[in-house]
Formats: sequence, structure tokens, C-alpha cells
Amino acid sequence: MQQNYFELFQLPVSFDVDTDDLASRHRAIIARVHPDQFAHKSAMEQRVALQWATFANEAFDTLKSPIARAQYLLKLNAPELAVEGTRVNLPHEFLMQQMVWREAMEEGAGESVREEVEQLRAETMVQLANECAGQNWDAVAETLAKSQFIENFIGQL
Repeated sequence: MQQNYFELFQLPVSFDVDTDDLASRHRAIIARVHPDQFAHKSAMEQRVALQWATFANEAFDTLKSPIARAQYLLKLNAPELAVEGTRVNLPHEFLMQQMVWREAMEEGAGESVREEVEQLRAETMVQLANECAGQNWDAVAETLAKSQFIENFIGQL
């Protein structure tokens, strides 16, 4: 399967994806390749159907998530930056902000921290969209690292 995820769903390679349209296209593909449709076919046809269904599900899960979508775009366009374990140096100010948030959490200001982090999350998604559109892959890698921290931090709140 040499297709990329965008090609599979016949979508332009872009950060901006209409997730309702994506879901509709996913359902249409799954209806055609779901392994149950091939229950009475040969073992090889069943295996191929399972591979296509798995590929379609993986593609859908990736493209429906803005962060995973940006990671995938980075992998397609700048694979050297998308290597697992590649360390991105975050700005000093961002690292300091993390410490401020943690201290505020310890002092019982969880709700105000949550609001601030949620606002930063929204701003970061806009930033990711702009960086992907501008094909600024170094910036995308940095913003992704920031986004992943934000998501993990929100999960801890």
C-alpha cells in the first residue's frame, strides 16, 4: 500500500481537514473493504481486505486528530524531523511557564491554570495550521513538541 492517508480518502494534503467529510469517506471505504464482506472469499482476499481495513482505520485515526495529522504531514514533508525520539528544544519561556503552572496547581489554582492551558491549546492549533500551510517544518516540529506537552498537561489536570 503505497498510498498516503490523504490519497486514500481523496483529500488534499493539508492540515485543514473537514472531519465530517473525512468520517463519511472513511465509512464508505470500510463498507467496501470490511473483512465481513469477504467472509466467503479466499483466504488471500480476506487477508487483503483486512489489510485495507486496518490501513483505512489507521489513516482515519491519524487524520481526525489535529496533532496526529500535523505529525503525519511532518513525516511526509520532512521525515528527518519526524523521527521518533528526535529531541526538539522548546523555548526557555515555555519551559518556565510550565514551572509556573505546576506551582499554581500546587497552590490550588487548578481552574485558572486549566483555562490558561486550554487557551494556549487553541492558539497552538491555529499556529500548527499556519505553519503547516506555510510548510515551515522546523516550526511545525517545535509546535508539535509544545502541543504534546500541553495535551499531557491537560490530561493531568
